[in-house]
Amino acid sequence: MLKNKKGFTLVELLAVIVILAIILAIAVPGITGIINSAKKGSFESDVKMIITGIEYQVLGSSIDPTVTVPVVGDILSNLDDYGADPANYTAASITSMDPITVSITSSSTSEFGAWTTVGATKASVTVTVP
Repeated sequence: MLKNKKGFTLVELLAVIVILAIILAIAVPGITGIINSAKKGSFESDVKMIITGIEYQVLGSSIDPTVTVPVVGDILSNLDDYGADPANYTAASITSMDPITVSITSSSTSEFGAWTTVGATKASVTVTVP
């Protein structure tokens, strides 16, 4: 009479739950790493875009990039001139004009998460967690 009953036993259900938990424990850290890597790549790309905007500003004017110019310093309020959203950043400044070097920090609530550049030039962007 009991052989006609259909369904899963408690042991079978527990086995499936344990297998799914193991798969989740393996997958979640990998996915988190991929997301952080993508945010870091987006931030690096945005920093390069800002540096390119500064280069075009220098090339389009009579500014001599080998001397200290007024553009050196805080540029946080001018980031939208370079195609970046100032709301994504907590600090941004030009530290050198030859080569153009910037220091930029994104806010933890930005689309990139919290990242900081250390001596970023167009050729080399070093990004670290603040």
